[in-house]
Amino acid sequence: MHYTQLGNSDLSVSRICLGCMGFGDAKNGQHSWTIDEAHSREIIRRALELGVNFFDTAIGYQSGTSEQYVGRAIRDFARREDVVIATKFLPRTEDEIAAGIRGQQHIERMLNKSLENMVLDYVNLYIYHMWDYQTPLYDIMNGLNLMVQAGKVRYSGISNCFA
Repeated sequence: MHYTQLGNSDLSVSRICLGCMGFGDAKNGQHSWTIDEAHSREIIRRALELGVNFFDTAIGYQSGTSEQYVGRAIRDFARREDVVIATKFLPRTEDEIAAGIRGQQHIERMLNKSLENMVLDYVNLYIYHMWDYQTPLYDIMNGLNLMVQAGKVRYSGISNCFA
């Protein structure tokens, strides 16, 4: 396996990242085609055997069950310090906005749930999954920075957004 530095970070990642959107309870989320935990574990274990150390999941993948599967497999098959775990969070919901939940609070709540799902103390990369037009960018950036300062996130990123 070939490895590279992730951007300007100190993270050394395999050139292949295992995307985990296909893992999760098919009865618990937006996709009916995801695979169960036993098959997910086989894929994760084989990826680790082949030198993959970079795993990407999201709280939105099958209502967090992808994160749960990934977390359990990593605990069983690898040392935490040898893997890079990325997960993503979704924008605030209409209910959260109506309840006055600010961007920083939302990020912390989502991250805490992801950490609980994976039984981790931190994630290496926390990614803003898609643009939230109802939350000021300052709230997003400040929320991410607060999670870095708290030691729950090493690096932050953004996906599915315009440059």
